[in-house]
Amino acid sequence: MELPLQCIEGELTRFREAFTQSLRTRVPLADNVIHYFLDRRGKQLRPIMTLLSAKMLRGEVSSATIQGAVAVELLHNASLMHDDVIDKSDERRGVETINRIWDNHVAVLMGDFFLSKCLSCSCETGSLAIIRTLTDMTSALTEGELEQMSNARSQMLSEEAYFSVIEGKTASLFAACLQIGALSVGASADEVALMREVGTKIGLIFQIRDDIFDYFPTNDAVGKPTGHDIVEGKVTLPLLYALQHAPAEQSQRMQNLLFANDTLSEHDVLALTDFAKQMGGIEYAQARMKNFAFEAKQLLSTCPNNDCRTAMMLLVDYFMGRNG
Repeated sequence: MELPLQCIEGELTRFREAFTQSLRTRVPLADNVIHYFLDRRGKQLRPIMTLLSAKMLRGEVSSATIQGAVAVELLHNASLMHDDVIDKSDERRGVETINRIWDNHVAVLMGDFFLSKCLSCSCETGSLAIIRTLTDMTSALTEGELEQMSNARSQMLSEEAYFSVIEGKTASLFAACLQIGALSVGASADEVALMREVGTKIGLIFQIRDDIFDYFPTNDAVGKPTGHDIVEGKVTLPLLYALQHAPAEQSQRMQNLLFANDTLSEHDVLALTDFAKQMGGIEYAQARMKNFAFEAKQLLSTCPNNDCRTAMMLLVDYFMGRNG
């Protein structure tokens, strides 16, 4: 699905120029890594959300919007570089990771470099509220990951715990993108709060969709093998629903399989993914996504009716149906 981004075409050009400018360095090694990264950059959906938020609300973007969009993209990519080291990933969406081509030391330092540039760009916005949004979001991302690790180890199996984790580790970034867009053009407190709520719902959709991928054969766009989350002890929504709604004996048997050993065999992973599918876990997760999408669109319907609002609505559909 192609997003109609003509409404921010000029703003995207400004963003990309500012993003490239923010990464200038005189260190040859860093320069080589940056060139590799820029040649393989992703869809840049998060800065797109920041630009759409600002222009939808006020009909234009400011220099603070551009710097805020650059900051969120820098922070997002810094977290991915660090994640690849933690997860010992050799590929991300079919492309070799920085830690694979160079090493962990370079990947960690480049992640730190991106983070430092994020801080610089946040200062360039001249907005303490935007700086605070970015720092709060960074804390939420870290706490969300730590909470997920804690939950996996302590075998916590509740929907409340699941949503607490994904709101922190994923939805907080999407919420911050829309919030920063609103703040950058002087939106009212009510508008800022509304955009944050929309971003949170979009982020929840994004993560649930990502979790559903874990139950089906992998592809390069997704970038992780089937059952990857289960192998790591992460009980995501489809499996969580199945464990909560299966007959007690069957549920206990699956929990024993999930937590009995530190390492799961391919047969164990297949049994758990099949169990989640058979018990309606995928359909339940999809239903939750549809509900969040409906709520996000209801909130967006109260915003100014323009091309950017249309693009935001279609962005919700994109996240619902994305394949990678």
